[in-house]
Amino acid sequence: MKNNQKLYMYKSFILLQCLIWGIGNPITKICLNSVTPFYSLTIRFTLAFLVFILLFRKKIIKDITKESLPGLFIICLFNAVSFIFSTLSLLATAANISGFLMALSVVFTPFLSAVVLKKKTNIHVVGAIAIVVVGMYFLCGNSGRFQFGMGEFFALLSSVSLAVTLTYSSKYVCSIGPMALSTAQAGLTALISLVFALFFEDSTILFSIPASGWGTLIYLALGCTCIAYMLQNHALKQVSAVFVSLSFCMEPIFTAIASYPLLGETLSVKGILGAILIIIGTVIASILPSYKEEAIEEIAKLPDSI
Repeated sequence: MKNNQKLYMYKSFILLQCLIWGIGNPITKICLNSVTPFYSLTIRFTLAFLVFILLFRKKIIKDITKESLPGLFIICLFNAVSFIFSTLSLLATAANISGFLMALSVVFTPFLSAVVLKKKTNIHVVGAIAIVVVGMYFLCGNSGRFQFGMGEFFALLSSVSLAVTLTYSSKYVCSIGPMALSTAQAGLTALISLVFALFFEDSTILFSIPASGWGTLIYLALGCTCIAYMLQNHALKQVSAVFVSLSFCMEPIFTAIASYPLLGETLSVKGILGAILIIIGTVIASILPSYKEEAIEEIAKLPDSI
């Protein structure tokens, strides 16, 4: 397999992850109808953690070292914070609005990468980000006026936390290993969610979860956590955190599409215009003007075999 083909493959991992997460947002909202927020996170990430341990225990133990613990802790902590805020956002606002705002990590990741990874942000990426932000404005005006309540605020905090997660994952994933990182992310998120659940939620809810609730939790654990984490952390060994955050702007497109049959949520003309602008901004930043420069750098990192 040629190096440029490998690069496309790793980038396709992120697009597949976006599809899985995009469908996962309305499914999460359905799940929250029968399971409280923190217990839903606890169950989801505990199941994912157990699957990782069962399948990859030996590799995980081998890859986690004393030197990797500080970076691992930062990544896992902000990953947990991102998921907690995203779940709270889905309780307080429409899934399609929340999905688009959570994709604003595209705004924060390039600047964090410049500070943490010492990578300059391409001018074309800055222009693309501006297009995406305009698209976000149109989306938030979906109901006829700009709205920004607690649900939108939680989504914004989630996007900032995700940007930190992506930046530090890009920095440390090669030394930690994608399977160990994925397992640690699931484990710490489950633990933090359990602490919040014990303090703020009624544990008796666990005995009344319907079959549909367990079905959504299993999808979220296996699809949106196990598979999505593996795709993301393997891809981050080869592609930049900025590219990943830009690609995540496709996630809310999938959310909006899935929200119609699953939740009956629709976008206005302004919302559709916002979605189109976000797609245009993503294409401009990740493919057209910056492709040659990024490809040369990224292809050089790829192994000769896979």
